[in-house]
Amino acid sequence: MESLATPGVRSRILPLIVSAAVLALLGILTYAVASPRASSELGVGGRVNTAGKLIRFEPRPATGFTLATFDGQSMSLAQYRGKTVVINFWASWCPPCREEAPILQQFAARHAGGDVVLLGIDVWDKEPDARAFLAEFGLTYPNALDVDGRVSIEYGVSGVPETYVVGPDGRLLGKYTGPVQSVDHLESIVRALGGGS
Repeated sequence: MESLATPGVRSRILPLIVSAAVLALLGILTYAVASPRASSELGVGGRVNTAGKLIRFEPRPATGFTLATFDGQSMSLAQYRGKTVVINFWASWCPPCREEAPILQQFAARHAGGDVVLLGIDVWDKEPDARAFLAEFGLTYPNALDVDGRVSIEYGVSGVPETYVVGPDGRLLGKYTGPVQSVDHLESIVRALGGGS
């Protein structure tokens, strides 16, 4: 009986191991391409957050950004210093984002002209799809496309939707992963993270 250490056995087993590894990689690639949530649809890194989770941060300065809104205006974090800023990261292909869109619009309307501001940042998306989403839900609060993904990377976005709260002093207080359930739910998240409301 040949030992596994003999050259004859190794020369027969090695191709089997390599073939199994190649087949496994092909299977993963096939799943990624055939999956309805393939990267071509969701964009690079696209992932849906379905379960809600509140995460508090050790308060630290929020990363500044300036983006062009879908209506051609400039949207920067700095212009809202002194207000609590709620930043919602979303994408048009994300079912929970569609569920929470009317809630976000109601929240923004409730706080119009007040000390709490809602900003939307579209990630891992195509601009025409994002524009159709905004029109479908009648979203009037500032929304911009994070074209190169820089802002989502800086904030550590792991999926959509994710909602971040920045205090009036410009410190990042925490985030909520997953869709908000109601305007009152979002109000409670802002309060829980110390952003007032």
